[in-house]
Amino acid sequence: MTELEHKRLIAKNTVALYVRMLVRLAVTLYTSRIVLDVLGVDDFALYGIVGGIVTLFSFLQTALNASTQRFMSVELGRGNLPRLKRVFDVSMTLYLIVAVIIVVIAETLGLWFLNTQLVIPPERLNAVNWVFQFTILTTCVHIIQTPYNASIIAHEKMSFYAWISIADVVLKLGVVFLLTVSPVDKLASYAGLLLGVSLMIFFITRRYSLHKFTICRFRLTWDKPLFREMAAFSGWTLCDSGAQLAVTQGRVFLLNLFTPLVTNAAMSIATQVSTAVYNFVIYFQSSFNPQITKASAAGNQRYLQDLVNQTSKFSYYMIFAITLPILLNMEFILDIWLKEVPQYTVVFCSITLLYYLVESLSGPLWITTWAAGKIRRYQITVSLIRITTLPATWLLLKYGMEPWTVLLVWVLVNGFCYLYRLMYVNRHSGIPLSRYIREVFIPVFLISVLAVPLPLLTHYLLDGWTDLLVTTAAALLSTGILIWLIGLKPTEKKHIIEGIKNCLP
Repeated sequence: MTELEHKRLIAKNTVALYVRMLVRLAVTLYTSRIVLDVLGVDDFALYGIVGGIVTLFSFLQTALNASTQRFMSVELGRGNLPRLKRVFDVSMTLYLIVAVIIVVIAETLGLWFLNTQLVIPPERLNAVNWVFQFTILTTCVHIIQTPYNASIIAHEKMSFYAWISIADVVLKLGVVFLLTVSPVDKLASYAGLLLGVSLMIFFITRRYSLHKFTICRFRLTWDKPLFREMAAFSGWTLCDSGAQLAVTQGRVFLLNLFTPLVTNAAMSIATQVSTAVYNFVIYFQSSFNPQITKASAAGNQRYLQDLVNQTSKFSYYMIFAITLPILLNMEFILDIWLKEVPQYTVVFCSITLLYYLVESLSGPLWITTWAAGKIRRYQITVSLIRITTLPATWLLLKYGMEPWTVLLVWVLVNGFCYLYRLMYVNRHSGIPLSRYIREVFIPVFLISVLAVPLPLLTHYLLDGWTDLLVTTAAALLSTGILIWLIGLKPTEKKHIIEGIKNCLP
């Protein structure tokens, strides 16, 4: 495929994933509202805490997932199909081992931590243990499904990926309605029904992968050289994944120890809001990530630079346009969405969205680093920077600071991670820093500053639904105009115009 054909494929995949995210966002936010109402604030918080324990153990799967996608995309870029098959088989073998490890750790250390260290009302302990068991099984299903997802993404079959994701959220919406009529404990029922949804999605994804890709016909394989290569890459990836999850879940546990349970409920809601918004960027970048890896593997440096710069700034534009009206109307939106808004929810959601604004710029940088395979020093340094958040969180909470201050530290530390990534990619992957600053950083900064005054003015002049609608329109209008005027290169404008003309009858 030519570069133009690659870009057209990226555009097609982006549209499919964008539609997916619109549906997922609407359904997920509605589902969260009903779940909070049905479970209540305390049970909703308990579900977030217990699920966090198993999530903490799944950092092994996160590292292997990154390794699998990287190696598959590299071999596709090189056109080495026999080795691509070996990558899948070795990956699946490793995933089965990881699933067993997680079960063993969760059923020993996890159970001990759950029943002896967390602050859980005694009358809810039995239900919480059921949630824990269901969540372990759900985690194992997700782990075994990951090589199939990696194959779909590496082959850039984003339309199926979009449809299966929509099916996932629709089934979870059905779970919520079943939950309202469940005759047994609703907290345990919720976890059990989610396990059922995960199993259904797994079997559909597996069937599609077997039909489309011959490499997905798994055979138990032990390729020692390839295992060592993937294990070495995964091992260093494990540093950052482990640090990130330790910070995220460690914050949840520390809040549980030092603050009322309602604070965890607020954190769970903030996580869902920010995840729903950031998912737009994750799946937008999913259209570019395989191409970034393949361009690096093929040694196409010019195309690699274009992809990194475009992905960084377009990702930021997308999340900024969504985030600006949400930040201005956060309190009103939460009042509409939730029947009961826990304390700290507004400030937690706002700060978390700021975190993901910075994170949207970082994705293409670490994908480029992973594609090159030079990750040891990078992973160690980023992990050490990240992990400083935990002792800072402990100190802030121990000495009575407001809970939202721990999120400000989180945002600040992520800013340092972004700057380090930028310097590392410049030094080791040949991405010119001056060009990145000119094409990404300066436009992003100017748009962020200049797009705020108009929607901010309308926000202070209006209120209620009128405020929300007018502020959103003003934010999208000002952001869109500024992106066109100062955020795009002439060649990018030309491609957009041509794409629009091609879509017209």
